[in-house]
Amino acid sequence: MLGPRLMYLDPGGDMKRIIAALAAAAACAVPASGLAAAMPACHAHSVFAIAVHGGEITAKVDGSKRLPIMAAALALARQQLSHGARSIDVVEEVVRIFEDSGAFNAGRGAIADSVGLVETDAAVMDGNGMRAGAVGSMTNLKNPIVAARLVMHANRHVLMVGDRGQAYAIRLGAVQVPRSYFIYNHDVTRPAVPMHDATDHAEHGTVGAVALDRCGHLSAATSTGGYDAKIPGRVGDSPLVGDGVYAADDTAAFSGTGWGEYYIRYNITKDAADRMRYGHETLDRAMQDELFRILKPLHADGGLIGVDRKGNVGLYYNSVGMFRGYATDREAPVVAEYTGITHSKPRSAQ
Repeated sequence: MLGPRLMYLDPGGDMKRIIAALAAAAACAVPASGLAAAMPACHAHSVFAIAVHGGEITAKVDGSKRLPIMAAALALARQQLSHGARSIDVVEEVVRIFEDSGAFNAGRGAIADSVGLVETDAAVMDGNGMRAGAVGSMTNLKNPIVAARLVMHANRHVLMVGDRGQAYAIRLGAVQVPRSYFIYNHDVTRPAVPMHDATDHAEHGTVGAVALDRCGHLSAATSTGGYDAKIPGRVGDSPLVGDGVYAADDTAAFSGTGWGEYYIRYNITKDAADRMRYGHETLDRAMQDELFRILKPLHADGGLIGVDRKGNVGLYYNSVGMFRGYATDREAPVVAEYTGITHSKPRSAQ
């Protein structure tokens, strides 16, 4: 029976094994940039926070595989942030874990388009210097989020798309895989369906992560396979700065999930940041305004996760549910699927 799901991470038994496996994989992983190892650790502040999502949900589904993955990734990220890891490294790694798991609509588990081909999009943004990198319509990359980070560090362009963009990402160091690597890639042509009626959308979700590190820097990352049976070549909001991803050290970091066309038309993540920057709204108020005052009247389902420069976390959605979770310097990891958490414990003014 699929009732409300809320899980507080108790690292015992199977969860300990999951965390150990993720930690081992992280230790063996090659960082997207050699700068990661050279950067000094962050210890200037005690406050840090990490929030993740595994996509918003338009119909109740079984999250038994996804919630433990999210909880374990949060536990690992919390440990790394407490030891001084940079937010940009943490969000990339968490999203890479989700891509590799095959349990989400990203990376190995990305949904196929209307002709049975997997096309993935991803973006990463570092609020420290407003740097960003993104890829769209990738067909043979193991980790689109790593490719996005490579594009960011190349520091010439922000968004690379299609076959030529993919070739460039591979030259930078992105790992290429055969199409058989993707679970839902197949050769049988299927009739396209309207994107908002795509049934598989209820079963899979875009992934994202936002974090504040102990240097006071904010970062965001988003990765997706897009809508089920989408028209080949369609690129949604996930790789677009200000739409599906945004981070600025003076305000907040956001990652979005939902009906991407509306996130693009209304620049949802940038608009949320501007509400905070110019309208002096709180993180929670800005996110709720975007979801319930702009998107909901348009019947556009979606969700947002965000963290502000004080370490407050928001996790809001206007649909049936959203796979989501967070952890902070003072709160252990917690994940939810339907009812339950929508924000962290409020912090006093700093």
